[in-house]
Amino acid sequence: MNGQIAASLLPPAAVFLPLLGALAVVPLSRISTRGRAAGVIGVTVATAGVVLTMIPGVLGGTVYSAFVLKMAPNIWMRFAVDPLGMLFASTVAVLWLLAAVYSQGYMADEHKQNRYYIFFMLSLGWTLGVAFAANLFTLLVFYELFSILTYPLVIQEETPEALAAGTKYIIYILIGGSLLLPGVVLTYWLAGTQTLMQAGILTIDMTRVGLLAVFWCFMAGFGVKAAIMPLHGWVPDAHPAAPAPFSALLSGVMVAAGSFCMARVLLNVFGLELLKALGMLDYVGYLAAITVLLAAVLAISQDNLKRRLAYSTISQMAYVVLGLSLLGRLASEGALIHIANHAFMKGTLFLCAGIIIKKTGRHNISEMAGVAHRMPLTAAALTVAVLSMIGTPPLSGFVSKWYLGLGILQVQRPLYLVVLLGGALLAAVYLLPIVYTLYLKKAPQYEEDENEEGHSGGQPEPAHAGANPGPRRIPEAPWSMLGPTIAGAALTVALGVLAWVPGLPLSLAKLVAETLLK
Repeated sequence: MNGQIAASLLPPAAVFLPLLGALAVVPLSRISTRGRAAGVIGVTVATAGVVLTMIPGVLGGTVYSAFVLKMAPNIWMRFAVDPLGMLFASTVAVLWLLAAVYSQGYMADEHKQNRYYIFFMLSLGWTLGVAFAANLFTLLVFYELFSILTYPLVIQEETPEALAAGTKYIIYILIGGSLLLPGVVLTYWLAGTQTLMQAGILTIDMTRVGLLAVFWCFMAGFGVKAAIMPLHGWVPDAHPAAPAPFSALLSGVMVAAGSFCMARVLLNVFGLELLKALGMLDYVGYLAAITVLLAAVLAISQDNLKRRLAYSTISQMAYVVLGLSLLGRLASEGALIHIANHAFMKGTLFLCAGIIIKKTGRHNISEMAGVAHRMPLTAAALTVAVLSMIGTPPLSGFVSKWYLGLGILQVQRPLYLVVLLGGALLAAVYLLPIVYTLYLKKAPQYEEDENEEGHSGGQPEPAHAGANPGPRRIPEAPWSMLGPTIAGAALTVALGVLAWVPGLPLSLAKLVAETLLK
């Protein structure tokens, strides 16, 4: 990691504040649910504040560093905040804050709320530990902690579907984790260090067999979390099963963590020159391109809203891996800003899905006809996120794909431009029908009759026995849910229109590219 090293308590404070919040959940809940809500939101706000205060220093070249615990000779648990870590951490902190507020409305009538909030807070801290890890040992510890401790959130609803999804999730995660440990050990054996440095810690004069073993251990291990096909199997089940606020985090942050760790390993363990010499990134790029297109095709056939969005996540996050595999500055900038931009686009979509499902009881897109007329603000937020996902200017999704497209042309790989454009077209095919159904598809006649009677003050007659009642005439969600959803949509707009503002993802991505891809 380059830059002026500054010893600071800010990185460990950001990581361990959520741990204190988790410890306070049960005592606060015994006072009142409002006390617990204030505690959870307050700690999340404080954590976000600590993270965001480091952005000016990072942009100025400061690397905030803290040695936390000596585990063995030459092995420390250590944090260091550089531009790459800050890009991911700021995304995590802000999206988690939106999910924390949203959870107060969504979880109000759900069971085992204390368990949910405890693991919700723990997962925040461990994810920030991944973002700020200064060496492979710290990265491995926090990556495994947040991977395993998110299991209770996946199975929170304890339905048969949720339990089955949780089982699949933990199997995939354990398999991925079993590949990461030998990767870390082999790296230490080859390099004699595990510190994440600018130029990489492995060199071409090391044994090629060992280098290839390290490369594929990391790519496969982190590829499970990044949902690169064929390692994606947990995503389509876990996203629909989890509560909506955690589905937003699964899609916006958890899958992105795999892509972030791949970026960290490629840029800080291998380095640009060694990656070119090994010549293995072409194969990673091929897998990512296949994932972009195939996952998008599979999304088209999904009627379940959250399952369609889950396949969209698999497709969209593959853009990150594809951009990184090209080893170009512009493509890497596009890949890195897509981590942040996708988090808020897809997070907003899952928050909208949670509102619609919670208020109507409908999980399938085909059952959501006319919902926009009953929930206009929710539908508007969803539409903004959909347009951004497709790549409509000037929204954030356009910025990501613009840089990816320029990067593809820069390295002269025109076939990947076909993949980029094909993925955008397929995104329109599987996302725009959702908007059409909400706005333009006519609600069933019996529902319209019921609404008219409701307006005139009469009592609607019950629907015919066995008939599908359709979505009832309902108000918008409470502001505890609607506010974060609108904020997510607003961020989706702001990260496009104001992409050039210092401190936003584009400035951090450019700084990463300037220092690590010379």
